[in-house]
Amino acid sequence: MDTDRLSELEAALGDRVDDLLTPALVIDLDAVEHNAKAIVERVGGRKRWRPHIKTIKQSSIIKMLMRKGVGQLKCATLDELALVLDVAERVHPEGEVDAMLAYPPSRTVLRGVKNLIDFNEGAHVRIVADSPEHLEAIDGWLGELGGSPRLEVMLEVDTGMHRTGTSPEAWQAALERVNATANIRVCGLHGYEGHVEWTDREQAFAGYDALVSLAQALPAKSVSLIVTSGSHGFVHAIEHEGLAGGKWTHQVSPGTIVLSDLRSHAPAEALQLRQAAFVASRVVSQPGEDRVTLDAGSKAINPDRPAPGCKVLGWANLEPLTPSEEHLPLRVKKGERPDRGSMVFLVPDHVCTTVNLYRRVLYVRGDAWAGIGDVEAMSRTLKLSDNRP
Repeated sequence: MDTDRLSELEAALGDRVDDLLTPALVIDLDAVEHNAKAIVERVGGRKRWRPHIKTIKQSSIIKMLMRKGVGQLKCATLDELALVLDVAERVHPEGEVDAMLAYPPSRTVLRGVKNLIDFNEGAHVRIVADSPEHLEAIDGWLGELGGSPRLEVMLEVDTGMHRTGTSPEAWQAALERVNATANIRVCGLHGYEGHVEWTDREQAFAGYDALVSLAQALPAKSVSLIVTSGSHGFVHAIEHEGLAGGKWTHQVSPGTIVLSDLRSHAPAEALQLRQAAFVASRVVSQPGEDRVTLDAGSKAINPDRPAPGCKVLGWANLEPLTPSEEHLPLRVKKGERPDRGSMVFLVPDHVCTTVNLYRRVLYVRGDAWAGIGDVEAMSRTLKLSDNRP
């Protein structure tokens, strides 16, 4: 299978290889469409999937999802939110996109969110409040900024990951404070269980039970939506009767599986996903009989992951070692090795942090060339004035 995929990628790039500077990000749009269809079928329809675009970060794929009826998306940065709203204005100029910024905003970020909402007439944006104190701060900030009727707030619930949010019990103890806000409307709950793996059903269900109890304790008007789950645990959430059986809408938000990576092998196997993202790299050195070095170091592929960090497509005998910034050494375990200057394709262990490293992307469809695009939301905006509009 890997050798077939390698042959397709080589055919798709064809004689453009000589003009291609590496390392380069390559995405197969046919595989993207296949994966999106697979997740929609698994979760039970487009309305139950709110893909996290921190993986994607590019208008071409967001536009593809919107045109297929996926009108609700989740983001982590102001750049990603701006991109979603910009694409929505072009795809559905008379419609309404439902965008969620799933990261506790500072006052400055909140001002940027309000600016984007004011500029995009069809925007419906949700943000998260990390705690009762943060909820009250957001309420005060919005009062100073003039409010926004198209901005809603979701309570960030810590279901066991202990990274952000407040426990369900602490939110229940603060119900009076939740109901006392003057400038915002609480619309639902966000509970991301990133600590839960594909097989951790019991642990996942304990968190969902607590989430449902909180939802039932809140006024019905405050819980029209519950959003949970990334690529490693969404299967548990869609099987939880409490999440599916309330008066609210429940959505899951896996995003990594749109492009897939090595870390997502369990959902990839279960859903029969296709690997869509690759890093094209070249051999720059052969320092020994059992070594070759590529030009794809930690500045080219998932800087957050330890060795091996990737695999070399079609070369099972090459073992990636610890990279430096610009170099990726490979151990030749046996057999042949690629020649100096030859191109290889790497499958990332973590596709999200890989995509974030690139400004441009090469698109293919199977074994055919499909053009070049931009990764518009890569990296970070420095100042609020740099962000759109």
